[in-house]
Amino acid sequence: MIKGSILLKNGHIVLPDKILTGNVLINKGKIESVVAKPIGDTDLTIDASGKYILPGFIDIHTNGIAGFDLTNGVYNLKTGNFFDDENSYFVGLEKALVQYAQKGVTSVYLTSLAAPIDQLKKIFGYIKKYKIVKNESVCKNVLKGLYIEGTFMKQSEYRGAHNPEYFFEPSIELFKELQNACGGEIKIVNVVPEWGTPALKLTEYLTENNIIPAAGHTGATGHQYEAAIEKGLCLAVHFLNGPTGSSGKSFEGGGAVETILRSDKMRLELIVDGYHVDKAYVLDTIKRKGFDKVIPITDSMFAAEFPGLNNFEVLGIKGEVSKNGEYLHIADRKQSLFGSKLVMPVAFSNLLNWLTSQNEGIWNRSHEQLNFEDALVKTSEMISINPAKLLDIYDSDDKTGSIEEGKKADLIIADIDKTENGYQFQIEKVFVQGKVVN
Repeated sequence: MIKGSILLKNGHIVLPDKILTGNVLINKGKIESVVAKPIGDTDLTIDASGKYILPGFIDIHTNGIAGFDLTNGVYNLKTGNFFDDENSYFVGLEKALVQYAQKGVTSVYLTSLAAPIDQLKKIFGYIKKYKIVKNESVCKNVLKGLYIEGTFMKQSEYRGAHNPEYFFEPSIELFKELQNACGGEIKIVNVVPEWGTPALKLTEYLTENNIIPAAGHTGATGHQYEAAIEKGLCLAVHFLNGPTGSSGKSFEGGGAVETILRSDKMRLELIVDGYHVDKAYVLDTIKRKGFDKVIPITDSMFAAEFPGLNNFEVLGIKGEVSKNGEYLHIADRKQSLFGSKLVMPVAFSNLLNWLTSQNEGIWNRSHEQLNFEDALVKTSEMISINPAKLLDIYDSDDKTGSIEEGKKADLIIADIDKTENGYQFQIEKVFVQGKVVN
């Protein structure tokens, strides 16, 4: 018997290039073996017959969930205010991490809104303390880092649900202050190229320090965007949303959209709730960029998995829950969305169903359907492998993102059933570094 080990037996294992029916052995928090043949006795055996074993989801762009917002703290439905004292913040953060894990997200990068610098430093200080305080929670390991989205934006017409009052010129010194406040947890930073030289300097600094430079909510010309790519820009923030500037004219290299699609150096995020980006554009984008360059995200707000909310205000911006309860919009700009209510199992289901059905495109007349197994492998690649490669946690010492020997046992056991309404995806168990999430 292998002491402390767990065997996931007879499951359909979603590997990077195929589906294998067999067994996954977990030992000391890592995947020890992935084989078709039987394995000897273990401390715990879980029969996964007829079920699918997938790598845990990685959400690189989410503001919060279950009443918790990274930038503002814990929302109180009765008062309509956020509580951001340290104790409330820790309770809300822990609840959020449990909720992410229960939804199959085994690695998350919490994303900040445009906010006063002092407020960002305060909550980043909480994150720093949370990461170093001894905590036996399984879900503490879900939090992999932070993502600065709103701070270095520029133009109010590209603000989305961010408050332009809290936009700041890109500055290496300001970034260092924020990074010091959180103890080095910032892994991705949105720096819009239209700031010019200050943006290029910060983008280059981020690249040199192994931090991902991103750009979205941008009105940059194609030439401005290309200049940032030359300095290391490699990720488009929620592509086609924000908005992302576009120009069909031949002047100055077009806009950001055109440059992102042309550049092989660029990966892009897509919010795949079916509201932020029509599925026709999602499929067009995947076809143009390739499966390996697309990273599905939720961009979820505290309103996700938080019943009872109808309207709210965040940093001076008023928002409302849609009539069907499935998305959020700005109160006085109903065509402008306010983050999302999306969770990763729904994102996964949407992509799986879109890829396995015949669909019209916008720039492409149609998209041929994939067979189920190919679609499942490609959906898993986009949601787990691609973000792991972006953040350099796929082949590094912190290996995750796929089911392979030696990697962390960040895993999902799920039922996937075909119905008349498409494939239904239901999570049964989640493992974070080999420990079961309750």
